[in-house]
Amino acid sequence: MEYLKSQNKHQIISNMKIIFGLFVLGFILLPSTTLAATIHFYSETENIYQGDIFIVETKISSSDKLINAAEGTIFFDKERLEVKELSSGGSLFSVWLSPPVFSNKEGEISFIGGTPDGFHGEDALVLKIIFLAKNDGEAKLDFQDNTTLFLHDGKGTQINPWLRPFSLNILKRPAEIPAKDEWQVLIESDKNPPEPFEIAIGRDPSIFDNQYFISFFTTDKESGIDYYEIQEGTRPYIIGDSPYLLKDQKLRSIIRVKAIDKAGNERIIEMPATYPPLPFYKTLVFWIINVIVSVVIIIFSWFVIKRIKKKKIESG
Repeated sequence: MEYLKSQNKHQIISNMKIIFGLFVLGFILLPSTTLAATIHFYSETENIYQGDIFIVETKISSSDKLINAAEGTIFFDKERLEVKELSSGGSLFSVWLSPPVFSNKEGEISFIGGTPDGFHGEDALVLKIIFLAKNDGEAKLDFQDNTTLFLHDGKGTQINPWLRPFSLNILKRPAEIPAKDEWQVLIESDKNPPEPFEIAIGRDPSIFDNQYFISFFTTDKESGIDYYEIQEGTRPYIIGDSPYLLKDQKLRSIIRVKAIDKAGNERIIEMPATYPPLPFYKTLVFWIINVIVSVVIIIFSWFVIKRIKKKKIESG
């Protein structure tokens, strides 16, 4: 009996050691789990009904690592969801190496974005996805496994974040509940133009055959940038992207870039001509005309003087 009691005692102590060891191990590993970089989804919408247009945000959290870029692909349920719009308004990323694009046919969204200053923190916005709820049922969103974050270490070091999937429950619409459009509400509330920006002019053998081009970029905190328009001198505005090949390679035109957000607000930035046209009095045409006029005056004066002398001779 004493032997059994001793055995039970040792078993209990052994079990306690195992439990304690697991607890300590879990505690040690906990920071790396809670502080690991994650990419996840978020939506404020509680009840989604068929026919609603609502917003899902893609966010990044990275408490212990400074990151400066992300590359990823999002899969969504194309049978129940349809992307109406993508917006980078208020995004952590100010530079898009590949602007966010979507395919409703494939049920995919892809993006490559970055920030030159680096980021670490919680729940930073990457992208707003504006969905239409097509059919009722459970709709899932997930990330492709190779979705990657890049450290702000000057080496482009890649890390694999924790990719958190997301589920939405789309309900059949009761007759008494009207459809909602969260995107339209956001658009109507956006009264502010895009952020101020600068236009830079450059030339490089590897771009546009060493011809002059301009580069520009700005952000919009609410609805996001929709498109840009460029004007050279008195030419009409043309929709274009950065970098933009200049038509006036002599750089004698004033350049204007208009940034338009998705709510229709716009900001125009103007860049003076690098080599403005010379004032007329400094041009060759001016001096040619000046010489011709001078010669005509001299010839006319000579004829007048000659005629006066002739009249004096005839009258004398």
